[in-house]
Amino acid sequence: MEIKKIIIAQKEILLIYIMFTVGIIGHLSSTTKELMLMLTPFTLLFLGALVLYQTIKASESKFILWIIIIYLFTFLVEVIGVKTALVFGNYNYGKTLGFKMFDVPLIIGLNWTLVILGSLVFVKTFSKNIFISSLLASLIAVIFDFIMEPVAIMYDYWNWTENIIPLQNYLAWFALAFIASTIFNLLKVRGNSKISIHYVIAQFVFFIVINFLGIN
Repeated sequence: MEIKKIIIAQKEILLIYIMFTVGIIGHLSSTTKELMLMLTPFTLLFLGALVLYQTIKASESKFILWIIIIYLFTFLVEVIGVKTALVFGNYNYGKTLGFKMFDVPLIIGLNWTLVILGSLVFVKTFSKNIFISSLLASLIAVIFDFIMEPVAIMYDYWNWTENIIPLQNYLAWFALAFIASTIFNLLKVRGNSKISIHYVIAQFVFFIVINFLGIN
């Protein structure tokens, strides 16, 4: 039974890498780029649900509670950020990430949750210390955003006033990731399925390749 679970998990991890590889090829082709952009929110929703499903199976009720808290927390902060420019700076969301509520795509809270989860699960493989693991996971999240920003702007995920990404944005990313990671640690959540690590790695690779090959 345990071997069967491992095989299934490996297949799903492989699916994540395959879908992001297809995404890279599709985004770099002028013929399929528009289709890829249209499919972006559905792809993120499908893969996000896959990651959460596998993690929930290996977890407990505290993990579900953490998901709900962090989704609502990050979504609310995004709404405040868009409406006031006080959190991340002056920005607004484009059409690529799909359906919005209060000018913020509903998918954005899910991606926040998954990026923080994958970063934290990775860090906790070599550090169980609450402060250190929260700190390192937050640094990974900031690096993730730094790599993602040029691609996000190019593909109309969101746009910054005068195309300037303020330092405030990265400080806010660090703060939110640190709060979310600390809550995870203080609740002593057991949600250590490694699939979340691969999800973040696959996105890292996607943004790095698009940055290198797709941005002129």
